[in-house]
Amino acid sequence: MQLEPKVNILMVDDEPKNLLALEAILDSLGQNLVKAYSGADALKCLLNEDFALILLDIQMSGMDGFETAKLIRERERSRYTPIIFLTAFSTNDNLMFKSYSLGAVDYLMKPISPEILKSKVAVFVDLFKKTEEVKRQAAQLKMQELQMLAQQHEKLIALGKLAAGLAHELNNPASAARRAAEHLCKKMQVLQSLALKCIEQHLIPTQVEHVLQLRRDAIEHATTLKNLDSLALIDLEDELTDWLKSHDVADAWRLAPALVAGGVSTLALERISEHVATDALNDVLTWLEATLSVASVVNVLEQSTDRIFEIVKAVKAYSYMDQALLQNVDLHQGLDNTLTILAHKLKSFSVIVIRQYSQNLPCIPAHGSALNQVWTNLIDNAIDAVGEGGTIWVRTSSEKDYVMVEIADNGPGIPPEIQSQIFEPFFTTKDVGAGTGLGLEVAYRIVVGQHKGDIRCFSQPGDTRFQVRLPST
Repeated sequence: MQLEPKVNILMVDDEPKNLLALEAILDSLGQNLVKAYSGADALKCLLNEDFALILLDIQMSGMDGFETAKLIRERERSRYTPIIFLTAFSTNDNLMFKSYSLGAVDYLMKPISPEILKSKVAVFVDLFKKTEEVKRQAAQLKMQELQMLAQQHEKLIALGKLAAGLAHELNNPASAARRAAEHLCKKMQVLQSLALKCIEQHLIPTQVEHVLQLRRDAIEHATTLKNLDSLALIDLEDELTDWLKSHDVADAWRLAPALVAGGVSTLALERISEHVATDALNDVLTWLEATLSVASVVNVLEQSTDRIFEIVKAVKAYSYMDQALLQNVDLHQGLDNTLTILAHKLKSFSVIVIRQYSQNLPCIPAHGSALNQVWTNLIDNAIDAVGEGGTIWVRTSSEKDYVMVEIADNGPGIPPEIQSQIFEPFFTTKDVGAGTGLGLEVAYRIVVGQHKGDIRCFSQPGDTRFQVRLPST
């Protein structure tokens, strides 16, 4: 069993017999009793040791107790060490007042009752031990916090390396796909021109011009039906299929979807049939369908590769890879990159995001990747809170010496009785397995511990706001 450490008690008196008497009274407490025979000796003892209590005689030759106490209080290390004054000469109110004004916690007359002295000293010994335990726990918590921040730093570095690898791996095939799409587009234009020459043999110039204009219109308006639901599209395709079949166009079911996507209606088909001979109608519509299908495929390829480049750029900026850890950070860029990273989840829940950015928000010295983790946690929580079809507001503003970022949502809110707990480790309002309870705690440590800022939550049904304030200098 480990013995409890002893605490120091300093006894100051210029009479050795008085110190022996104090030692005899206090010995049973089992603490480390230190004797000083003058004020100067006491000050030397206080240079390198901490004491739970000082028992200080007032009447001493040379430097008296009051002078000693004044010097004790002037030193940072002993400024708050409790002092009990001991005297055999006077209970004068002025002396007692002077004692307390110098920071004394008690004033005892000699001869001193052993039991009273022991009980008073025991109280300060216990108080000192409890204070030291609180300090030890605080230091331990600080060490744990530093360790967690170090682990967080390591994770962010790992994220940067992962982002660098992903960016490289995605960037090369995306570039190849973009080049292939451009090459495909050029080659298909050659093939379509050759196919058109074959069709032109059966058409007069005015008919050719009409067909070409129809193709241009169809490609230009190929996305006009995006807002139609699937049932409406099916109805249009069925209508077009029936028309094609009635005019003996082969593979009507295959041609109809591309023609509908190009905005070609039965009315447009009627006009084509008026300008094109019946025996050439099948070839013209087959050529038009192929043209629209190829244009659609090329468009999808271009949009997909552009999206990959956008995501790669966002991941690189989000993780601040290959950049200094502390630098001037554009908060708007970090928020936009975070929204790009979370775009899939926002889209899957049909969440509306409203950006309300301050036009003159300054860049601030900060750890960019760490702040992006804060935005990720807050926005991700907001998405979970609002659910299907909710709205999230991302706002920024400037205050004196601070900038503020606010993430707000119109979800059901956080119950008042648990709002004080949301930044505690492992506390979560989500279902079991749906959250770790560390997201907001990590955000708190990054904002408050790492950036000396402030994070607050205000919540009521339909209006939950997390406000993050960060020093602007």
